[in-house]
Amino acid sequence: MTVTRLWVHPRGNRKELKDLTTLPDGSDLLHLFHGFAADVSPDKLLKATTESFANVHAVSPKGRTITMAVDVGRYGETGAITNVHTMVESGRFSKDDATSVVTHGVFLLPSPGTSALLFTERSANQSGVLRILELFAAKFKTAYPDLILETESLVESEAWLKYAKLVRVSAYTHRRSKDLSDRSDVTLQTQPLGELAHTLLPPRGAKSLPRWVYDQLVNGDLHAGQLLQFSHDEEPDETEVTLEGNNQRKTFVLGREKRPSISYPLSDHGEDVWTDHRIRTFALEQAEDLFDRLGIDWSPADAIGTWTQAQLDTRLVNASGQQT
Repeated sequence: MTVTRLWVHPRGNRKELKDLTTLPDGSDLLHLFHGFAADVSPDKLLKATTESFANVHAVSPKGRTITMAVDVGRYGETGAITNVHTMVESGRFSKDDATSVVTHGVFLLPSPGTSALLFTERSANQSGVLRILELFAAKFKTAYPDLILETESLVESEAWLKYAKLVRVSAYTHRRSKDLSDRSDVTLQTQPLGELAHTLLPPRGAKSLPRWVYDQLVNGDLHAGQLLQFSHDEEPDETEVTLEGNNQRKTFVLGREKRPSISYPLSDHGEDVWTDHRIRTFALEQAEDLFDRLGIDWSPADAIGTWTQAQLDTRLVNASGQQT
């Protein structure tokens, strides 16, 4: 599960954060997002470029929260459905059939609040909830042309980074067939051949690498090529580090982001998937701390309460007053 922050500012003024619960027309972003998620059809969620499919199963509002269950999967291939215990084929699927699972999302917005949080469950790196967010952002732009809806992944706190242990460093360089041009049996080409990877792991019996290795890599005092003994004329294309702390392991590429994105492991191979209730409860357990980092108050009272019919009926409308 990852966490996305949403906030709104006037066009041309990124520093002025708007209260999401009272937009210029008086609308509440929480109610607008609920209406959009409740109405969006599977054909809108279909994405041909990635051959991905999504379909909303349930949208459940409660208090200042919305819990969503969204079917997500891939299509575009043909094949057989086989029972792995009997090895008997039980059916076939075509390019128009999608193999899918249900993933969840939890949208939280306290009142007042200049930021909302969207907790997103992924399966095999797929999430139908993020597709809903992508389409909602496009519709928001039409409904509020003078405002910009921003989204970004929340990253781990400085405290987590400070105390996390370094457990792996890997560096990669892309190899091409011309690198082997000194061999008489290799045709001179420039097509990608593969990646050369050098990895540093803790010594036998140790659980982590020295912390100074990570600190110096980040500060630029130590180069991955030097650390991992690449040849003098070869510099790694990217360096990847793995940190571990509080029963969580994060892997990220140095230079792409200062801190790794927050990600919570939920279920592993062979374990039961989480229910809607368990997903929502978990998101609420993290909410107060995450909102506090953003300078926003979240209380247990925000998680309770029944919506009015008017709130349930709220929808995005464009500049002409038509529902988008």
